[in-house]
Amino acid sequence: MRTIGGGRKDYERVAVDEWLAGEIEEVQYDEHRQYNVKDKETGEWSKATAPHVRFKFRLETYQYPHYSRWMKASTFEKSNLYGKYLKYLCPKYDCADQLIDLDKLEGAKIKVMFEDSGEYQNVSQIRGLDPDLNIIVTAAPVETAPAEDIASADDEPPF
Repeated sequence: MRTIGGGRKDYERVAVDEWLAGEIEEVQYDEHRQYNVKDKETGEWSKATAPHVRFKFRLETYQYPHYSRWMKASTFEKSNLYGKYLKYLCPKYDCADQLIDLDKLEGAKIKVMFEDSGEYQNVSQIRGLDPDLNIIVTAAPVETAPAEDIASADDEPPF
């Protein structure tokens, strides 16, 4: 049986304005997440989709996992993902405008600070505890076969 609903779900509140130790348990990725976008000319809101990322934290002394907001999956210098998270999780390696491996963030030890925002709590600061964490993908050279080894479309395959 699969059921949904049943009222508002309570969540575990955390201490605010103090550092909490924990780890990034999972990096969630949604390739087609819908978000609102405002047209600069008309001022009207519409829906758009783009890849988004959020972090699932496992914090010491807390029973349930806690999450960051969903953020566009961008390493652009002025993006929330880069400016609020990546540059503090990997301080030795500047991943601005770089291809990154999100899986390398899973299991990373962190300290995180939350703030109250109305009835919600949001991450205000985060710091990685592994100064050598590098999530930048370094491209390996692409090997190509010599021209004489490449069969043309007209050639019969060898049996």
